[in-house]
Amino acid sequence: MIQPAFATREERQQNLNTQMWHAAAIGLLRGSLIALVSGYYFNYRYNYAHNTKFFKTPYKVLYFVTWNIVGIIFTTDNAKIRLGRQMAMEEDLRRNLYVQEELDNWGKPNK
Repeated sequence: MIQPAFATREERQQNLNTQMWHAAAIGLLRGSLIALVSGYYFNYRYNYAHNTKFFKTPYKVLYFVTWNIVGIIFTTDNAKIRLGRQMAMEEDLRRNLYVQEELDNWGKPNK
């Protein structure tokens, strides 16, 4: 008999939700890292040297939040694509195993 990857549909859904939350957390961290590094550069470029003060605190906060949102969106979209492929492969394997079992039992009498 075919053994499912997860015992119940709820467990499978819980696993997918957990993977999406992990992807969102990774995206948040990546977006924060990009915002901090590039924000440091923009802070120096537009607040010092011959430039007047332009990159003020409200812009810094908005820049940081925007990069966090972008990071979350990109990583969750990539995770959705990856999980969709994974679920399609699992379904294909289940279908192939089911067909193979049916073909193996085709000529045998039922008990």
